[in-house]
Amino acid sequence: MYKIKLDWKLGQDTDEWWNHVCAWAIEEFGLPGDTYKTELTEDYMIFNFNKKENAALMALRWGNN
Repeated sequence: MYKIKLDWKLGQDTDEWWNHVCAWAIEEFGLPGDTYKTELTEDYMIFNFNKKENAALMALRWGNN
């Protein structure tokens, strides 16, 4: 798995920003399950991708901590 970790508290901590991140991920990769899985912690939202290329695309678009 290829992890992309987005910090809740990096100044991007707005509802609108997170709505865009999640909507974009669903539009680009579909619902979590086959292509990627999500994991939530108190500090991060983690996207675990099966393919390196998808993780790279997510990181280029939204960053990676």
